[in-house]
Amino acid sequence: KMHERDEASIVNAAFWRKNAMEGQSFTRPWLDLERASLERYARGELDAVPETLSQIYPSGILADVAGKDVLCLASGGGQQSAVFGLLGARVTVVDIVEEQLEGDKRAAEHYGYDVTLIQSDMRDLSLLPDGAFDLVFQAPSMGYVPEIRGMYAECARVLRAGGLYRVDAANPAAQFVEESWDGKGYRIVKPYSRREFLRDDGAVEYRHYLGDIFNGLIGEGFMIEHVCEAPWHLRNASAAAPGSWEHMLAHIPWLFAIVARRVK
Repeated sequence: KMHERDEASIVNAAFWRKNAMEGQSFTRPWLDLERASLERYARGELDAVPETLSQIYPSGILADVAGKDVLCLASGGGQQSAVFGLLGARVTVVDIVEEQLEGDKRAAEHYGYDVTLIQSDMRDLSLLPDGAFDLVFQAPSMGYVPEIRGMYAECARVLRAGGLYRVDAANPAAQFVEESWDGKGYRIVKPYSRREFLRDDGAVEYRHYLGDIFNGLIGEGFMIEHVCEAPWHLRNASAAAPGSWEHMLAHIPWLFAIVARRVK
């Protein structure tokens, strides 16, 4: 039985539906991928990594996914699912709006692989059976839910013993510093104790503290194997205009990925 949606789910569903209808970059399927390049990226052998692939990090998460059951959680739009599908994984996508899942359907038809599509909040995986997946790959979406431990519990439930959960998390200290360039630097203007923010674009975003992010995983029977910053935070942006998106990403390391294994 699916859970009743709360205000966060309703508001953010409207936000992503609008983005998909307007063709925002995170909603457009990747239709120019080549399997050979994906395999080289998975082995760490791709010298020039395209901007799209840099969003799937660490690259080793793509190794040996052929024949595996992969859940792309809150990852609609036909991007991550296309990578896993081309590499031979059996892919299921859960996303909050049908418009996002249309991108995954389009990518699967374009490349010729099968995909299972489920419209649901990322915290509600009730349509999926226990122990169904070898890997859960979650896009940068944690900030759209007010509480993450229930989401962790659902991911643990649908993973097989020994399965991997890869999730993006926002650095809570830097999460809401974006677009605060004052001519000299980026300013921290929101108190750390504040956890909920209504953004100018209509979405509601939540701050999760490091204790919740890491201890929540441990509490659900995960063993943390790897933590890494998003690649774009490590680039040289000396030529970028101060206050620009590229400049901001190089100065405010707000996103990192966690790879955790379900051990119990």
